[in-house]
Formats: sequence, C-alpha cells, structure tokens
Amino acid sequence: MFNLNVYQEVKSWKKPIHLSKTLAAKSYLKLLKNIDVIGITGSVGKTLTQNAIVAVLTQKYKVITPDENLDPTFRIPQTILATKPWHQKLVLEYGVERKEEMNHYLFMVTPNIAVVTVISPTHLKYFSSIEGVYKEKVKLVEALPKSGKAVLNADDPMVVKMSQHTKAQVFWYGKKAKNGVKISHFTQNTKGSKFRMHYGGQKASVSWKIIGEHQLTSAYAAATVGVVNGLTLKQIAKGLSQIKTPVHRLNPITTKNISIIDDTYNSSPKAAAEAIDTLQNVGKRKPKIAVLGEMKDLGTKSEHFHAQIGIKIAKSKINYLVTVGKVAEIIATAAKKNGFGGKIIKVATSQEAIKAIKKIINPKTIVLVKGSRHAHLERIVSGLLHKSTVVNCYHCGVLK
Repeated sequence: MFNLNVYQEVKSWKKPIHLSKTLAAKSYLKLLKNIDVIGITGSVGKTLTQNAIVAVLTQKYKVITPDENLDPTFRIPQTILATKPWHQKLVLEYGVERKEEMNHYLFMVTPNIAVVTVISPTHLKYFSSIEGVYKEKVKLVEALPKSGKAVLNADDPMVVKMSQHTKAQVFWYGKKAKNGVKISHFTQNTKGSKFRMHYGGQKASVSWKIIGEHQLTSAYAAATVGVVNGLTLKQIAKGLSQIKTPVHRLNPITTKNISIIDDTYNSSPKAAAEAIDTLQNVGKRKPKIAVLGEMKDLGTKSEHFHAQIGIKIAKSKINYLVTVGKVAEIIATAAKKNGFGGKIIKVATSQEAIKAIKKIINPKTIVLVKGSRHAHLERIVSGLLHKSTVVNCYHCGVLK
C-alpha cells in the first residue's frame, strides 16, 4: 500500500520527485527477473547486519546495496534504480520509524529472504509500546512468499514469535539456534575483535574492525544468510573479515593521545546499554568517560528509559559521566541518586562538552560518545580529534 506520509518531512516541491522514483523503482524491479532481494529489519543492528551480509555474499555473487546514511524512504528506490541486470543479490534495510511505513516499502519490493535482528523499545513516540514496534516490523516476515526464507534471531523472544507469522521456511541464528552457526573465542580491544566460527564440521576465524560482543548478532545473521545461499564457512569468514564498518556506529578510533568509541549515529535504550557494556569491556584498565546525549522519540517513556541508563551508569566502573542537553540530565540525576562513584559533568552543548572533556582526558583515557542523530554528537568526536566541528544537516541546518 502506497503511503504518502513517509514524505511528511520532505519539502513540498521535492515530493513529486520522490514519488516518481518510488513508482519507477517498483516498475523497474519487475524487469529484474533473476535477482534475489534480502530485506533486513529490527530495532538495532540493521546497518551492520546489512554490511555483513553484503560482505559475505560478495564472496560468491554480484551484490548491490544502498548508501547506509540515507533514510529508507529514499534509499530503497534509489538502490533499486541503480541495480543492473547482472546483479544477483539486492540487500535492503527496511528501517521503520512510524506506523504503516513498512507497508510503503513492501509496496515497492517484497523480499525473498527476510532477516530480523532484535526488537526493542525504539520510536515509542509513534509506536507507543514495544508491541507496536513488533506489529510494524513483523510485516516483513508476513510478506514472504511460501518459497521465501525467514532468517530469525533465536536469542530474541519477540523475534522468535515472528516464526508463527510466516509461511516461508525459517532459519534460526544466534547462541540458541540448535543447528546454526556457532561462535566462540571472542576477544576485543580498541582496534577491533576476533572470534571463531563453527558449522557442519567446518571451522574458520574472523578478525574484523568491529567492537561490542552484542555485535556478533550481525555475524550470526550474515553467516546464516551465507549458509542459506550455499557459501562455505571459509568464504563467510573471509567476507566478515572484509566488512565495511558503518560510520558513527560504535567505531573505535585510537590515536597516540586518546581512544574514542564513536557511537553518535543514533541512540535507543538497548543500544545505549550495550555501548556502556562495550566501553567497560574494552576499557577495563583505563580511565573511562561516557558522554551521553538524549535518546529521542521515546514519547511518554522517555524519562523512564533515560533514568534506567543512569541506574546502569551508577552500577558501572566508569570514571566520568558527561551528559549533553536538558533531557540527558535525567541520566545524570538517576546516576547520582543511585550512588554513582564517578564524577558527573552536565553541559548544554557539544562545544561545552569538548572543553570539559579536554580538561580531564589523558593518553590512556577511553571516551564513549553516544546520542541520537539530531543531537549531532559527532561534533564532539571531531573536536576531540582536533578537526572541524561544523556539520550541515538537512533538518537542523549548519551547526558548529
């Protein structure tokens, strides 16, 4: 079903252009008879999973995938229109922020393979509850044809429920997947991580520039898609080791003066909690600074979820908590109330954060910077690296 509401943030004169691209993409796809479409959805981890699947499938097939920094409204039709007859696999991220958006994307293109990462509280301003998030994202699995394949996360109870809503064949991945790919010997540092994969008597090692043990969800998913498409475990491991790392998504940056975990693309309760865990794991014997901005679009649950992050900080071994902006102060208040042993610094802007952090860092310090995209906390990362902090945002204009 076509949904004009997906263009509500687009300037009026541009709407006909995007509408025509959407209709053209739908028509053009009908001419591409031999292409397999792989669709990815979930609350977190979509882009890394997309990049991991592309890296794996490229070992055997000609694959096309979109620019990861465009919204799906524009990304999906643009990628379809860029597809050539010789491409064999089209990998698309079905990211939804509001009700009925999935219907719009499925109107354009229904995948042959659907991959679901994790369902967690995101965009509650529009979905009201995690059940609302589930109802929108399960549509991708429901839309699969009988000949399709659903690649589902066995470690997430809500994703497991989705298996009841598809006529396609289900392939499980994750720690709880009985006959799936297994991962062991995980280690990480400020430069990346390593692990081993096991499947059907095969073994292979992976070394990638990704940190965060929770990010193995993407490795499990991509490996399973690889198995479904006939790749060997060695091909899968080689692909994962060559993955393109998503920008501003838990990226480790190390210089002689500082170590930074740049996680400024977006934020949600689950993603923020996992980023804090990664900071503690990677920075076990180092001074640790958590720089946290607002988690947007949480609606009436915003105060609750920000407070929960504060409680998590209070239980951590982080040395400094820096909150940026008024809403993020809720994190600081909850951390202090629950006995946080470190020092709290509250600032209003990114520039103030840069000044405050520069006063407390040393070459051994590791800094996590995490916030929703419209806070543009990437400016803090740039400032700490002595680069320009100017950004030009479609929504926010020019910011310094």
